[in-house]
Amino acid sequence: MLKKKAFNRIFITTIIFFITFSFYNLRLVLPNNKNKNTKQNKEIIYTINNDNYISKAEVYVGKVFTLEDKIKEKLEIMIKDNNKNALLPSYFNPILPENTKVLDVIVEDSIVKVYFSKELQNINEEQSEKMIESIIYTITDESILGIEIYVENELLKYIPHTKKEIPTILTKEFGINKTYDVISTKDIVKTTISYYTNCGSNYCEVPVTEYSNDQREKLEIIFDNLCDLPSDKNLINLLENVNLINYKINKEDISINLNKEINLDEINLIVSSIFNNYDIKKINIYINNQKKYEKTKKNIEK
Repeated sequence: MLKKKAFNRIFITTIIFFITFSFYNLRLVLPNNKNKNTKQNKEIIYTINNDNYISKAEVYVGKVFTLEDKIKEKLEIMIKDNNKNALLPSYFNPILPENTKVLDVIVEDSIVKVYFSKELQNINEEQSEKMIESIIYTITDESILGIEIYVENELLKYIPHTKKEIPTILTKEFGINKTYDVISTKDIVKTTISYYTNCGSNYCEVPVTEYSNDQREKLEIIFDNLCDLPSDKNLINLLENVNLINYKINKEDISINLNKEINLDEINLIVSSIFNNYDIKKINIYINNQKKYEKTKKNIEK
């Protein structure tokens, strides 16, 4: 009898130990949801750089599960004196005023409504339009076509501290880093061209919306600007002795034929500039009539 009880006790102890050991090892091999949730993702924002341009920056943010959360996270990085500013690369600075809060983000189809606290109005006049540009370019992408900005539930109708009206739905048509070279208010052409600035040891992409009376096809305007010396010494265009031999514009793609080989940085400026101005899906790049590259918005070199 005693032997039987001892055997049962040893048997039960062994089973408990086996179950505990198995559970512990199972925890080691199963995915750790906590670590998975804190995985960082690379996102694009547009904020002000040391040369006072709204510029493209890559930031790493914590994993978020909704589009609304992602938009809020990106905007909060751009608020001055915020502990999330540390996520900004060097040479970039937050542009939204200190103590601004993103109260709510609502996505309806392809339009985003963003509700800010009243502190958004504390921007200085010099940077107020750049702030609007920054918000637009940070939020809009292939799936988000426009945004509405609210301050304390009131639709923002004017650029802060100005009498300049803004559209109810803001899109990239608003422009960015605007420059003007016009001799007449008639037949004004708007072309957004991507340049670089030096960001320490790297290049930063800077889109510039240029207003002119140039009536040529925008592709020709783009290449003339990228191959000429920019009026601003802080801007870099990189293209030297590159000529646009010919081009073909279709409904969904554009083909360009160039006279010489180009590197990845040059490709990026060309491709970004074309996508800035044409609603197409693909760009085909030929070098002396031989196809060398095919680019979509998703595979542009960062």
